[in-house]
Amino acid sequence: MKTQLIRIAAAFISGSLIMILHEFPKAILFYIINPAKDKKDKNIIFKLHHYIDPIGMIFCITSMAGFSKPYMYRIKDKKTNFILGIAGFISLALTFIGSFLILRFGIGMNPDFTYVENIKTADLIFQCIMLYMALLSLSMLLVNLFPVSTFDMGLCIAGKSPNKFFSIIRNDYVIKMILFFAVILNIIAEISATILSMLLR
Repeated sequence: MKTQLIRIAAAFISGSLIMILHEFPKAILFYIINPAKDKKDKNIIFKLHHYIDPIGMIFCITSMAGFSKPYMYRIKDKKTNFILGIAGFISLALTFIGSFLILRFGIGMNPDFTYVENIKTADLIFQCIMLYMALLSLSMLLVNLFPVSTFDMGLCIAGKSPNKFFSIIRNDYVIKMILFFAVILNIIAEISATILSMLLR
């Protein structure tokens, strides 16, 4: 029971951190590119809890694959769309690389994440958080490959081809349903776990 509670807490903490690390840099970059924005709007980007999506968090805890709540960009030029989409992928990739390196080479870490007798609670919590940071950041990167209009791939498509972007908006419901089933059937989580397991060997 104790281990299960630690895992749930670790998934919640990791999911929250990844959502913030994914969306906050994009919001900052958006206002660097668009410096003439209203000061009141700029203050919103520093309210970090806004990036945590409740439904995405439930998926993070139950299915090891969630999504964040994006700042609702009002972008008029294609270049900014593409830059923000790429920035989102980079932030998730860097989060995965950082957590993977800690898992693989961190002092006192158990890279196989097998049960260790008499392990300290603090060490168990830390290992759980790092494991979930790696799994969830990789899963969220895979989720953002789906061409949903508000996801990173959607931003990239909007930046390259507005006509294709309008097409994915028309098919948004179908794309989201495919993503939904991929998440609840643990397809994305299995792919992420397999990749991480192979890298940790």
